[in-house]
Amino acid sequence: MNKNNLYQRQFMGARSMLLIMTAFTIVNIVAYWFELNFMLPFSAFLPFTIFDFAYFFSIEWADPNLLIYGIIFASLIILFYFLGFILSKKQPAWLTMMFAMYIVDTLIMVYLFTAVFYFNTTMILDILFHIWVLYYLIMGVRAVKKLKQLPEEENVLE
Repeated sequence: MNKNNLYQRQFMGARSMLLIMTAFTIVNIVAYWFELNFMLPFSAFLPFTIFDFAYFFSIEWADPNLLIYGIIFASLIILFYFLGFILSKKQPAWLTMMFAMYIVDTLIMVYLFTAVFYFNTTMILDILFHIWVLYYLIMGVRAVKKLKQLPEEENVLE
């Protein structure tokens, strides 16, 4: 396999992981809303947590507007991830932006897990899955950089 094909596969793998992460985040929020009692790995932490807090506090404070704001804010983050997936095909720099967003998502998750929530072993699994997604995004961003460095006749970002 030549370098161009390898980097193309890494780029497409990162984009695929971004799409899976976005879809699983939506599924997790819907499952939580309908009390289906399951969570899928590979999802973003922040949109789910925003929805969860908004849902909890809308009930606790009897203010349905909080839930609406939470849904809107979580949806905007998810939409931005999906937009990053779509736009990264033609403009690979979007993958770098999605990588940065996911780093922020991971840092917020680690902070809340260690400083706010009571830490348990299932949180380690969530952190490991976040690291896995980050690995794919790192490889994709690196592949884009390497593709740009290839000679012009070899560099065709498909």
